[in-house]
Amino acid sequence: MVRRRKTKEKRLTLLLHPLRREIYRLVCETPGLYFFELSSELTAPHGTVNWHLRKLEEANLIKSTKFGGKRVYFSRTLRSEDVEKAFVVLKHLTARKIFAYILNNEGCHQTQIARAHGIHHDTVRHHTSRMEQAFLLESYKIGRKTCYRLGEVGLKIQEDSINTISNTYVAALMDILEENCLHPEIEEISKDHLTVRIECPGKEDATFTISLSQWTFDEEWEEEISPPKKQEIVEKT
Repeated sequence: MVRRRKTKEKRLTLLLHPLRREIYRLVCETPGLYFFELSSELTAPHGTVNWHLRKLEEANLIKSTKFGGKRVYFSRTLRSEDVEKAFVVLKHLTARKIFAYILNNEGCHQTQIARAHGIHHDTVRHHTSRMEQAFLLESYKIGRKTCYRLGEVGLKIQEDSINTISNTYVAALMDILEENCLHPEIEEISKDHLTVRIECPGKEDATFTISLSQWTFDEEWEEEISPPKKQEIVEKT
């Protein structure tokens, strides 16, 4: 009986824990998020962050994959694994500039890209190759020239159809919260904003919000992609 009660108490802490809510928010709002990027936004020790990430994975709220030699964390059903990998590639400033150039100059070739940004052909080839792996771009030949157009994920970014809160995501999130003995209620919802109140008998209600930023790709963009900072409690439960 005691063991059952302890197991239930553990399950009840899923998103009632403030640090875990903050980790989940950052994972949702920041595409292509690495572990050390996440840890740098929090006051918690790496071991504590890693422990909460495991709990979120066990609850099927988040997923992780290896890409580019690093582990990437992302929310299940919010965005696809391909999209998360694409934004790992786009963390590099030069890659973003190249992608923006191709987005605005479909059918351009390597020489045009290299001249436009004052970089070597090999640099263009390196970044476009990674973008092809992430389905941001497709390459094709016209004579001896290698030309580029947007790939499946690149087209979704252009159409602004990636960073949205879908009905599928909301339904999956609510199901998981209900399965973990919580009573979720949607307070606000729009295309890119979600606020959920969760309550549990014997514990304080908790509210968390996910706000997704819409991305634009400008050829002169120089800001690095980084999640907004917010401090939370560090305790384990």
